Amino acid sequence: MKLLPNRKHLFQALLIVTLCGNNLHAATINTGDKNMNDLTKSMQPVCFGRLVIEVPTVSKIKGWEHEVDRTKIKTVDHHSPNRKSFDTKIAQQERQLRSSPHNTEGVLFKNRIRLTPDSELLVYREDRYDHFLYQLDAPFWQPTFEYLFHAETTDKYFDAGIARITKVVKNFIPTPSVTTDLLSLPPGLCIEHGVVTGNEFRGESVAIGGLIEEYPGLFFSFSTQSTDQGPEEPRMIERIERSFGMGDKMGNEITAATRFIRKGRRKLNGLDGQEIIAVMTLDGITSYEANAEFYGEPNSLDKPNINVSLSDQTHDDNTHKPYNKNLTEKEFITLWDTLLNGIKPRPKNQWGADSIKQ
Repeated sequence: MKLLPNRKHLFQALLIVTLCGNNLHAATINTGDKNMNDLTKSMQPVCFGRLVIEVPTVSKIKGWEHEVDRTKIKTVDHHSPNRKSFDTKIAQQERQLRSSPHNTEGVLFKNRIRLTPDSELLVYREDRYDHFLYQLDAPFWQPTFEYLFHAETTDKYFDAGIARITKVVKNFIPTPSVTTDLLSLPPGLCIEHGVVTGNEFRGESVAIGGLIEEYPGLFFSFSTQSTDQGPEEPRMIERIERSFGMGDKMGNEITAATRFIRKGRRKLNGLDGQEIIAVMTLDGITSYEANAEFYGEPNSLDKPNINVSLSDQTHDDNTHKPYNKNLTEKEFITLWDTLLNGIKPRPKNQWGADSIKQ
């Protein structure tokens, strides 16, 4: 599921252009007054990755994207209504793979393995001409949802690839889809519908997007990533500054249409970071955009890299009609600061620490 609407990609491209050539020296951020607007009066906690975030109670999460130890985890849009239907679907997939010829090695099907009482692993070639790459699909069924765990491996790392996806699937614990009792959840990585347990370092990434129906131009997103690498260099502001040259007609128009409300350093729970908040008015359309990135530690599950964005646009990109309601600048900044201030390390619970540094 695409987490970011087209308008967001467009505005980010414009924002990149406008930043070029501007004074971007980092400055200490003043987060402004604490007045609460209607959206921030009632916030709900969400267990997200190794963190807890808070989003407006009236907001809706549009989708989750997650990857754990090179295994992508996707919610199936049309899940099987019962276990019999699920088993029938898996059997049909196996029969189709067994009947699809490979160019030199029999058929595409390689193996079928029962991983848990609720999941199967299908191992197969992606097409008849692929000699080295294996596809690993592990459907996982529950009464209210269905997952597809997916990974790839090669002949050389075949056993390791099977072991990796098997471990991820077996470490998945389904949980209630909505809960505010975060202490009741087992330690691990919170994803949609559950938790992937384990505290040994591995690559983890989680992302969500959200919207609020009362404000159709409003959209927010969160993402985290744990890696064995340090923060991306150059960092956000310098990266944007280097992306485009200035001086052309389009760049000059956008520069004139854009006002930067804040840009510079910002800290989050001790992590260094940067933020940019801008407002652009062009051709009668006003867009607010806020972006922040915070830099975690390599080989750490507790301190992943964190990215947050918030945008509000006055008109629909496709119809060019104005939206019926938008945030004021003050409300936009208040919501932005509330979103950032609501990001916390996940609390410890009776199982011990959620994660440890390797």
